Amino acid sequence: MTFTEWMILALVCLAGASSPGPSLALLLRTVIMHGRKAGMVFGLAHGLGIFFYAFLVAFGLSITLSFAPMFIFFVEIGGLLFLIWLALMMFKSSFMIEKLDNVAINKNANSLIWHAQSGFLIVFLNPKVAAFFLAIFTQFLGDSTSFKSKSIMVLTATLIDAGWYVLISFIIALPIFMKWLAPNSKRLEFILGCILLLLCIFLGYRIVVNLLN
Repeated sequence: MTFTEWMILALVCLAGASSPGPSLALLLRTVIMHGRKAGMVFGLAHGLGIFFYAFLVAFGLSITLSFAPMFIFFVEIGGLLFLIWLALMMFKSSFMIEKLDNVAINKNANSLIWHAQSGFLIVFLNPKVAAFFLAIFTQFLGDSTSFKSKSIMVLTATLIDAGWYVLISFIIALPIFMKWLAPNSKRLEFILGCILLLLCIFLGYRIVVNLLN
């Protein structure tokens, strides 16, 4: 892989990581409710989820293509249920919590494990991630692609994604942002729940259409 090819890959991965979606919504909630450390754990686990799909595509492209329809269907169902649960949790939380100042930030080990699970599952249960890497990596993969080049591709995607979400965690946790986010935490929680619910409706409609076709 040449430096130019790597730069193109890195820019595409950065564009994919920075695009708004359920991951960003959940990260925003995580940092507001549980602090910067929880957001960083979420971001690192999110990168691990990206590693899973990037590795699967880079080193098992033929297997991925063979099982893609069946795999994507079951992952879509799981992802839809997970997003519905997240949306309901946000709605419930938006009516229960007071201002962030009055909420004790839970920083124990179990809490961090939970945030790690959320970060990984939000990627793992999103089949569009697999489709993304299938579309991108096929431009760089061939019969003669070396193990080193494949490893560079996987690590590039993983580090850029994890680095982006960790960076966003730091930015959101800055006092200048938290000064506004904290008093509006209930309202923001409700808005994020609405966004996820709309996304669930769209995903559910797409699954039904695919089944009928």
